[in-house]
Amino acid sequence: MSYPWKHRVRMAIGAAAASLTLLGGAAYSPAGATEAGFKPDAPLAKLVPEKYREKGVLVIATQPDFEPANFTPIGESAIKGYNVDLMEAMAAKLGLPVQWDKVPFDQILIGMQSKKFDAAIAGMTDRKNRQEKVDFIDYQLAGSVFMIAKGNPKGITGAVNGGCGITIGDVKGSDAQRLVDLMAAACTAEGKEPTKLVSYPNSSDKNLALTSGRIDAMIWPDLAVSVLMRETGDVLDSLPIEFEPKVYLGMTFNKEESALRDGFVAALKAIHEDGTYDKILADWKVEVIKLEDYGVNLAKD
Repeated sequence: MSYPWKHRVRMAIGAAAASLTLLGGAAYSPAGATEAGFKPDAPLAKLVPEKYREKGVLVIATQPDFEPANFTPIGESAIKGYNVDLMEAMAAKLGLPVQWDKVPFDQILIGMQSKKFDAAIAGMTDRKNRQEKVDFIDYQLAGSVFMIAKGNPKGITGAVNGGCGITIGDVKGSDAQRLVDLMAAACTAEGKEPTKLVSYPNSSDKNLALTSGRIDAMIWPDLAVSVLMRETGDVLDSLPIEFEPKVYLGMTFNKEESALRDGFVAALKAIHEDGTYDKILADWKVEVIKLEDYGVNLAKD
């Protein structure tokens, strides 16, 4: 995520910005470097529905505030991150360039259902209730931690009843409400003050709320702990959430666009097979998210 406050250090793109030759001769290149127009000689071009061939571009939504997944560095306008590189690598297999649409997280499902954009990739957790609205291609596993003040002055633990009476912050539209509800119920059952949730428009606001003491904790992906530690000047600690198993995160598609979705499944398979998937994860140092058994709507709850 990008945070316009406190000690911003740009993440080196390094090898991620280098061209990589893909299966069948299609070239993967970093965000903003793809030429416009459908390329019928791409390896998986035959899987692209006609209307997207005619359109000649894929409009992909994301909220660019989550380093290292999808973020806009200070002083720049382009969106970067491993989600960007993965999406553009898959789109290259299909022969289509990507046009990025910056969208608030809580508006992504709404925009997907109304076909405002063609797909989205923004670290969204696959849940059964969300599958009623959109289709997910699950491509990564994510674990969660509590980020707390250095030294844990509130005595928070990672147990479901380990945060009674605290206030947790997260981004509006995230999956945090479900976790906080579990914590609140456990605390109430013990006669203790329930856990509360405060929602913020974006991660920068959430992070500032924690470092300034307006909230006691926030939920954070395990893959990005080191980024946040660096960003905030070593004033936070992380604490594993013991009652939350790893979850599937997926890119999303309109449920009526199954052909486009299936084309991306094939493209995801291709970048697994030719090593691009592993290379992008390694370039961004997020190998912890690797998911070999990717697929459609894998979440069962």
